[in-house]
Amino acid sequence: MDAEKKIKIAVVKLETEKTHRIDLLRALSKMDRDEFDRTLLELAQKQKIELLGGDTSGMSDIQIEDLLKVTDAVFVNIAWLGPLPAKARTKILLKKA
Repeated sequence: MDAEKKIKIAVVKLETEKTHRIDLLRALSKMDRDEFDRTLLELAQKQKIELLGGDTSGMSDIQIEDLLKVTDAVFVNIAWLGPLPAKARTKILLKKA
């Protein structure tokens, strides 16, 4: 299974609507740290996701360690810029009903 698909599956498992926490995606994707970080950066470069900041004040040191760090920036969330996988859209619609 390719790395992008693993991250999409993790997004579906989170059942979040617009933004998805990177530390939780990392855990759910079960990917090697370097592969996960590299894939997120590639997806951002291809404009498939947007890397977002966020408030880390309520997070544990372990959660913060599992965020994406690039130079001096810490990214907390991603937003998928294209359509979500069909399964995720269905779960979101059912949750709203």
